[in-house]
Amino acid sequence: MRLIIRGVFWFGLYLTLILFPLVVGVVFFDAREAAGPLVYLSAATGYIALALMATELALVSRLKGVAGAYGIDSLLQFHRQIGIASMAFAAAHPVLLVADRAYTMRLLVPSLAAPWPVTLGIAAFVVAALVVGLSVYRRLLRLSYEVWHTTHGVLSVLLIAFAGVHILGIGRFAALPVMRALLIVYLVFFVGMFARYRIARPLMLWSRPWEVVENRREHGQSHTLVLRPVGHDGFRFEPGQFAWIGFGRSPLSADKHPISFSSNGDIPNHDGTIAFTIKELGDWSGEVVPHTAVGTRAWVDGPHGVFTIDREEGAGYVLIGGGVGITPLYSMLQALETRADARPVFVFHAANDYDDLTFREELAATAARMPSLTLVTVLVRAEDGWEGERGFVNAEILTRYLPTSLYRHFQYFICGPTPLMDAMEEVLPKIGVPGDRVHTERFDMV
Repeated sequence: MRLIIRGVFWFGLYLTLILFPLVVGVVFFDAREAAGPLVYLSAATGYIALALMATELALVSRLKGVAGAYGIDSLLQFHRQIGIASMAFAAAHPVLLVADRAYTMRLLVPSLAAPWPVTLGIAAFVVAALVVGLSVYRRLLRLSYEVWHTTHGVLSVLLIAFAGVHILGIGRFAALPVMRALLIVYLVFFVGMFARYRIARPLMLWSRPWEVVENRREHGQSHTLVLRPVGHDGFRFEPGQFAWIGFGRSPLSADKHPISFSSNGDIPNHDGTIAFTIKELGDWSGEVVPHTAVGTRAWVDGPHGVFTIDREEGAGYVLIGGGVGITPLYSMLQALETRADARPVFVFHAANDYDDLTFREELAATAARMPSLTLVTVLVRAEDGWEGERGFVNAEILTRYLPTSLYRHFQYFICGPTPLMDAMEEVLPKIGVPGDRVHTERFDMV
């Protein structure tokens, strides 16, 4: 209930920040400067676009209060959708001016004769198109995550600067002293938050380095990196959470990736080591991680996330993992075992084939030790003689193993490929599982 209240509060604050400039403009606007309705509408879309773009910087700044209510993965997905929405508002701004004939199409074409505020507005629109386009089509353009991440940050700040100066230079609503002050406060505040996230926060990690003490190959083309704190005690985390990790001499590098913990956060090892299990899927995970040597300096920004059993009470737990998505679920399972939790736990472990079953031996050993654990393995391509389930996790398989009288009261955690999570979000409500008991973790945002 507390998380719901926090979620409502933060979303209400978000809407207030978006609409507040419009309210101030209406209250203080001089009626003698009246214009046509399309001009007013154009101004409104411009202010909304700038407010959305500015608050985008806050959505990726890893604020614990906001992340605790929604989860960082959800915020990043929301960030992407709002970025597209802000682009739509920005595009509507000049279209409405041309429709009102306040501007001509010729004026919207960059030239030396055009007023500088208009030129900056066009530049802001072009940069916005680059920010959105590179994010949506990154894979099609074969742009590495590291290059995209760096250019995305630089272009975003440049976009806010161009758009802010454009509005201040145009005048009209922005000519009001109160509006100019408000816009400057918005720009300074949100750009400052972004700078804190990109510069100040990494600098704080400088005194808390880690080093790789083991790089272990796992089934499913994955590697488990075991990290030990250097000069500090490390930290505890809630089972299912994640952290951003990166390597190199400096924590200021933009080459950091969100990875779930695969170790037990309840009872850290005597030397404070933690573990991450990473599948070879991209440039960093496929080229850097497999060749990361013991002794490599690492930087860990965490823990983060609300995808954890510690925040959801239920009569039992159902953990559905596909491929390397089993990682946070395995962390949860370790915690449940060390706590001697007697509630029923059902693990549905899905993979393409037997070799893709990450942690298959560890899960089997855990099932042998935990009377409350039921382990169900599902393979898409199973060899002759396979005694487990075949195909995909579906309603038939779930209801065959789950207790009829209790399963609606369990908490469900799903992590894996997007098709698996999409399917479970559709299947579980159909078999009577309440939507608020279904939890997913997605990192495939860009």
